[in-house]
Amino acid sequence: MEFYSDNTNLAYDLSRFDTTERDRREKERKKAQAKINMAPAVSLSKSGSKTAAFVAVLAIFSALFAANYFNIKKDDAVRMVTEQRAALEQAQDDNELLQSRLDSIANIGYIEQYATENLGMTKVSASQKKYISINTESLIETQTDESEGFVGSVKKWFGSILEYIGF
Repeated sequence: MEFYSDNTNLAYDLSRFDTTERDRREKERKKAQAKINMAPAVSLSKSGSKTAAFVAVLAIFSALFAANYFNIKKDDAVRMVTEQRAALEQAQDDNELLQSRLDSIANIGYIEQYATENLGMTKVSASQKKYISINTESLIETQTDESEGFVGSVKKWFGSILEYIGF
């Protein structure tokens, strides 16, 4: 504030009534005072935001780790399925090969050749065949009734055992 001096004319000094500069300085002083008063609150706020940022970063890394873990498990499962399919195809190829070998071994020509070369067997000639006649008049044929059921089949089986023994 300026005080009255003798070498000025008060009638024309309007700067004494202009309050804009004074108001601006007063606002700056209040801002500085508010910054000083807010400093502890800002530090608390910053530490809280640091904790929140740490929790957010931890959550992001956890989500990335979980996604990576499940992708690894999925890749392992796909790899195992691929390996099993390859093993199945190999087994099917081996089966076809063995089946063709079995078919070539089990044909009648190979069996005859094996019997003659390795076992010393020969085919039956016409001179080795002997025909016999059976008296069919003494044979008795019986016709069985197939509607006897379970009890009838057990009786038939038991009767055949007794017949075999000689009763």
